Amino acid sequence: MNNSQIYAAITEKIIANLETAGSWMKLWQIPSPVSMNGHYYRGINRLVLSSDPYKSRVYGTFQQIRSNGGQVRKGEKSTIVVFWKNSIEKDEATGLTRKMFLLKFYHVFNSEQADFDEPGTKKVADLQKLVDEKINSDHQEAEAIIEGFTNGPDIHYSDKDDRAYYAPMADLISIPDKKYFTNSSAFYRTLFHEFGHASGHPKRLNRFDGMSNSFGDIPYSKEELVAELCSSFLAGIAHLDMDIRNSAAYIRGWSSALRDNQKWITWAAARAEKAADHILGIDSSPEAKEEERSTEEVPALA
Repeated sequence: MNNSQIYAAITEKIIANLETAGSWMKLWQIPSPVSMNGHYYRGINRLVLSSDPYKSRVYGTFQQIRSNGGQVRKGEKSTIVVFWKNSIEKDEATGLTRKMFLLKFYHVFNSEQADFDEPGTKKVADLQKLVDEKINSDHQEAEAIIEGFTNGPDIHYSDKDDRAYYAPMADLISIPDKKYFTNSSAFYRTLFHEFGHASGHPKRLNRFDGMSNSFGDIPYSKEELVAELCSSFLAGIAHLDMDIRNSAAYIRGWSSALRDNQKWITWAAARAEKAADHILGIDSSPEAKEEERSTEEVPALA
């Protein structure tokens, strides 16, 4: 499977999950899945595993399950997850080297797709307990998220302007006062969307290129996807009500855009969760990202 096929497979899986869930937010509300090695799946891999039918949030490759006293049942189907692997390429003519990032994939199974011996069953239970503990530590109210964005932009609450926007050059969010929104959840979701944009400022995550382009062009649309996913992620953490924009037409619009640009969702999901982590004050260094680890690389198994 080449990179184009990987992007296509991942994109179709996300679109299917999105159309089933009816909301970006629902894809983030599912507790973070964890591997048999104890690493949380993040970014695109979390979205890929978000709409499966299993109660367990523990996953492993065929070999990981086997080495932990388990056996995948015959006929069970795996799910593709991806990671980026560093590669150094040398130009023979010039002798110069450059670092490249190669998209790799492997197959995982949910622990409910396997039968485990007693030690393996205990291992799965312990990992599920980690997931439950992470839920309790991650869930914060919307106001706590706002207060916790310690290096965030200035926020101007307007009584006149009916628009919400982020002004990159001034590093300022302008948003109508809460009383002008249909409900408080709509206010917080809108503010979190602008937080997503603000996270890209050069003094934060330096994703500034997507903010300096024209409405509707590709960089603008990609940045909007990052902000939308970031907002949905934070809204899920804050237990906000569903977004009115998550309508059938809205979902169809994103589905069409993602099918036309199959690398977008992989690109945006990683940046959206990194943005949310930055806002929440969570470490999102490359060492903390499951999809950027090479420790999980195994032969692809059907």
